[in-house]
Amino acid sequence: MSLEKTFINYVCRSLSNGKSVNRRLPEGGKLFIDKPLPYLCVYRYADKEDTYLSGLLKTQGAYLVARQDLEIDELLFCIAATASHAFHAFMIIELWMAPENGIETFKIYAPEDRSPATIKALKEGFEDIEAVYNPLKVQVLNTVQRHPPGLTPLLSLERAKEVGTLQVGIEIPLIYQDEKGNLYALLYRKVRRKISQVLKKAAFEFIRVQTSNQFGHYLTLGKTQLTQMIRSADRQLAEVSEKMSFLLRVSPVNQSVEFENFRKHHYSRLPEFNYRLISLDPEEEKRRLFNLQLENIEDPTLAFLFRDKRMELEKQLLMLEERESKNFLHLSNSLYGEVEKDIIQIAKELLEEVSAEESEERERMQAEEFKQLALNELGQYRPHFPDVELGVEIRKDINGIMVSKSRLLIGEDFSLEGARAEALLQHEVGTHILTYGNGKHQPFKLFYAGMAGYDPLQEGLAVLAEYLVGGLTAARLRILAIRVLAVESVCDGADFIETYRMLNQDYGFAEKSAFNISTRVHRGGGLTKDAAYLKGLVKLMEYMKKGGEVEPLYAGKFALAHVPFVKELIHRRVVKTPFLPPYINSEQAKSRLEEVRRGISITKLINHEDSIRH
Repeated sequence: MSLEKTFINYVCRSLSNGKSVNRRLPEGGKLFIDKPLPYLCVYRYADKEDTYLSGLLKTQGAYLVARQDLEIDELLFCIAATASHAFHAFMIIELWMAPENGIETFKIYAPEDRSPATIKALKEGFEDIEAVYNPLKVQVLNTVQRHPPGLTPLLSLERAKEVGTLQVGIEIPLIYQDEKGNLYALLYRKVRRKISQVLKKAAFEFIRVQTSNQFGHYLTLGKTQLTQMIRSADRQLAEVSEKMSFLLRVSPVNQSVEFENFRKHHYSRLPEFNYRLISLDPEEEKRRLFNLQLENIEDPTLAFLFRDKRMELEKQLLMLEERESKNFLHLSNSLYGEVEKDIIQIAKELLEEVSAEESEERERMQAEEFKQLALNELGQYRPHFPDVELGVEIRKDINGIMVSKSRLLIGEDFSLEGARAEALLQHEVGTHILTYGNGKHQPFKLFYAGMAGYDPLQEGLAVLAEYLVGGLTAARLRILAIRVLAVESVCDGADFIETYRMLNQDYGFAEKSAFNISTRVHRGGGLTKDAAYLKGLVKLMEYMKKGGEVEPLYAGKFALAHVPFVKELIHRRVVKTPFLPPYINSEQAKSRLEEVRRGISITKLINHEDSIRH
């Protein structure tokens, strides 16, 4: 069976013109080349394609999957000639399965004297897979036989030399399947992602040494095209997330009234909170989530991010079902993670070292005045996000202040010290609304709806913004610290009154502040989210101290653990570089960022240093 000459000419003409190729081949095969690249991964199957092995290739920006009886040598020769003309060299990597289970060795078939950097990258990369599967060996075989047993070479050595092509063969051990062919799904996902990186790194080493290198980073070799399956999964995950409005559904609507009742009963009667009605069926939404066939997404990075988000949404839907029950707290710990001992210790040290600021009366700003400041601040962002509905709203059913999507919601009885206004603006608008706007401009809806576990980084970045603009006070840091201890008290079984008394009597927080913090951690039955503010700040400072860049953090709403994935997507030109808050380029902000990178202690972040007990 041979390919038509017109098809081969079409492929090579497309590549010559800098276009992508995505075509089906006879008997279920496929040729995919995301953009002109100087390498191609190949898998030839007999009667039936092994979807797990082909899944390893399909993570790459250029691959060919074809039946063994399909004559593809002319197609490969044409692709190699076209690529060599553009890049001055080309590489074909053929993958095949080990003949039987029990073989735990990656075998690399390659010439000894050509492209040693490429072979080294393959060997070291496969050896690194031992971190997820042990024992494992890697063997490099110097041979001209670089194809599966029983098959002919993809290109003869003479034709390969004619078009400057290196051929490498890789035998993959079946470590992700048992003897009966059953898949170890969790192991396969880890192995697939690692092999994806190994192949790209090896290809990049080949490109770096052998070609006219047009690629600045190995991640730029990754896919840029988004399939319909990827777009559909992203859309449905975001729709479930936004439809749920999780935080609004677990926040009381009568907090102000209950504070007055609590005070009237001398702080000794448990509040009776009311909540918004849940306007969805959690069972239906869970069914929708698990109808998504994420295992069929070829891109391991996106498959991981989507799977992570699906798990988070499932937990949130369960929490809505268990609202005001004892199970709510257990689910909250599973969702947000239990508070680490080191964060609890940092919180206690902050409360000991940082004194409350003097209690003299300061000029306070009311809700309407702050609304006008926020509208002015949003005016800086409107030209950059003309398609995003930016707004500010004063509402009766909101206590304090919060962001919902691209809108700032302010409680009608909200007030704050005027000196804190700029810091709060950069916390809410310059971080939360800005990352929503940047996320809206990304090709994935999850960048604005929020990826799994995005709260700690979002809140850490927002608190850092307060420091960078000179408004992070001792009182503010004490609130972040006491929230951690309040969460700890809930997890230890304290009721609302016990938490309140700890805050008010043991740590000297004013009645209303103690009530509001107690409400935040006891809402729904025990919400542990509030430990994320201090935890996020601590982890962000550690990230910065290790040389982490701040710019990618504004690309949307995601966890600190997702930053490598986000940077990968930026390298692949799938995700756009974000618009940064205007203040970030001020000399003050630059200077303070450098202090954070040098490892400044958390107490030194306070912008009023006379409030620190020396």
